[in-house]
Amino acid sequence: MENNAEEIIATFIEENDLESQEDAVRAYASLVGADFLESFQEAYQGEFNSDEDFAQSVAEDLGAIDKNASWPNNCIDWEKAAKELMYDYAEEGGYYFRNL
Repeated sequence: MENNAEEIIATFIEENDLESQEDAVRAYASLVGADFLESFQEAYQGEFNSDEDFAQSVAEDLGAIDKNASWPNNCIDWEKAAKELMYDYAEEGGYYFRNL
């Protein structure tokens, strides 16, 4: 990253008390650029091991599935669900962001 971008990122992290999320902020900056960090907190969805894990978490958060039930959850094609969901999201380094 250019020195100016690094300064923008460091300032954004400090001013918004995001030291604990520095890696996520940097991941977002690599996706959208340092000049667009103001949308970080709205876009940030969390850290996940895979698109499939992210899709399952989103489905559970929406109440679309009962996370305590094994069936039909164990029959869901999470790879396909993730592929469809990722049209509206981006991932960088395991960090997930909603496209704004």
